[in-house]
Amino acid sequence: MHQEIKCRVAPSLGGGFAGTPEKVWGTKPYNAETDKELPCVFFGLYGLPDFYALWRHKGKKWILWAGSDIRHFISGYWLAEKGEIKIEPRALAKWINKNCENWTENEIEANALKKFGIKSKICPSFMGNKNKYPISYQWNKKPKVYASVSGNDFLLYRWPEIEILGKKYSDIEFYLYGNTAPWRTKNKNVIIRGRISQDMMNEEIQDMQGGLRLLPFEGFSEIVAKGILWGQYPISAIKYPHTLSISEIGKLKNKKEPNFAGRKYYFNMLNKYPWNCRM
Repeated sequence: MHQEIKCRVAPSLGGGFAGTPEKVWGTKPYNAETDKELPCVFFGLYGLPDFYALWRHKGKKWILWAGSDIRHFISGYWLAEKGEIKIEPRALAKWINKNCENWTENEIEANALKKFGIKSKICPSFMGNKNKYPISYQWNKKPKVYASVSGNDFLLYRWPEIEILGKKYSDIEFYLYGNTAPWRTKNKNVIIRGRISQDMMNEEIQDMQGGLRLLPFEGFSEIVAKGILWGQYPISAIKYPHTLSISEIGKLKNKKEPNFAGRKYYFNMLNKYPWNCRM
């Protein structure tokens, strides 16, 4: 019988995932008082409270860095409310590298940590049941791509750049999701869908040709994961195997067959972590 593995999800990580660590990895929620000797994966390390929980833990420690938490770590965890006093990260990095097994989701993240002396292994994650995302790709002479925003942070999620792409590629339709604040477009081929349920969004986007992800620094986006499992051709600013770069978006109209190679690659690769009890 395997020893029970715990998972502490950083409160700042938020929600909106396709599933949970309990369902996907088979881990159990972490209790700092009763589970401190058990193996535990710390999902996200956004601030000093997250690091303190990690530091107190006496059992096996894995960290799955989430993307934006790396930016928080590198810039220094805040000690003062407005960030005027910060903790220099190199001492923390030295302790983390010595005492924890670190995992990231792409080379961009791994290289950022490496500059601070933290060695990490790379594996993409997906908080969903990959068996529930069968190939649904169909060729369309006028390709449809989709993108999303969180917290109405249009600049972070590069919506102005999507407008530029919309103007440049009039033969592609761009569907934008997730906003609750108004976003006005001047392009007829940019369609604002706004905030809808995840099920409704999945129903709409599964028949499109690819997700569009323009963030230059983040973890492995669910937009990319879902799309490639559906046999689509995601367009990503971060280079991943079997995806298209932003400059290759025009190639979508020539993709008449599903992305079989990409689906096979990620179906076998996703969530191959030592704490995954479902493998």
